[in-house]
Amino acid sequence: MNRLMCGLTLVAALGACADPAAPRTVRSFVNDSRVPDELRILYREDAARLALRELQARPGGYGDIAITAELIDTYYAALVQVFNADGLGARDTVVDVYSIHTFGQPETHRLLLQAAADQEWVQRLVNGELPTGNAHVDRLLEDYGLSLDWKYPLSTSNEMLIVLRSAATLNIAALEHLFEGIAGIRYSEPDGMGGDGNDIRVSRADPILLDYSVGYGDCPAGCIGRRFYHFAVHEDGTVEYLGASGSPPPQPGQP
Repeated sequence: MNRLMCGLTLVAALGACADPAAPRTVRSFVNDSRVPDELRILYREDAARLALRELQARPGGYGDIAITAELIDTYYAALVQVFNADGLGARDTVVDVYSIHTFGQPETHRLLLQAAADQEWVQRLVNGELPTGNAHVDRLLEDYGLSLDWKYPLSTSNEMLIVLRSAATLNIAALEHLFEGIAGIRYSEPDGMGGDGNDIRVSRADPILLDYSVGYGDCPAGCIGRRFYHFAVHEDGTVEYLGASGSPPPQPGQP
C-alpha cells in the first residue's frame, strides 16, 4: 500500500490500511528530508509536548521550565520513523487520512495574565513599548523569549487580559509561577485549549510505543468515540504496527 493509493478515496484508504495482508513490520529511518517543512514544524511541536508530558509526570517535573532537548529529539525521531514507514499497515491512516498530532495540552507557548490596566508597566507592554520599566517583567521577557501575543481590556473592571507567547517550547505551567507577586498581576496561568480531539500518547522504553488516536463525536465536550492505532519503534529502526483498538474508525472531518 502506498500513500497515493490510500488517499484516492476514503473507502479505499480505510480498507487498505485495515488490510490484514499489509506488512506489520518495516525498516524505517530517522532522516526527515522527505518530511514537508510544515509537517516538520508540527512534529517538533508534538515531540516537545510528548517530552513535557513525561517531564510533568516525574516528581517535581512541574518546576522545570526548559524541556530537555535530548528528550524532544527522541520523540521527534520516533514520529519521523513512523512517517517514513512506507507500506506499513495504518501508517497512511495516521499520517495522511487523519493527520493525527498531539492535542494541545499541556500548553507549550502561551501564558495568560490578568493585570491591572493602570499599572505603567502594563500600559507600556500592551502598547508594545519595551522595556516596560518593571525590571522583573523585563527580565522574564528577555530570559524566556516572551512577546505580546494579544491583549483584551475587561469592560467590567480596570484590568487587562494579556497573552504572552514564547518563541521556544516551554513548560508554561512552571513559568506562570515566576509572574506571581509582580505588582498589578491578579493571576497567571497557561493559556491552554479546552475540549478534546485527536492525540498521540507515548511510552518511552525499548521499543518506544506510540498510540495515535482520532477522537470524534462532540469533542468540545469530550469525544464520545476514539479510535486508536498502535505502533512500536525499535532501536534498530524497525517500525511495527501493533493493530487498532477502540471505537470504529470515523469519517475524516467527522466532528
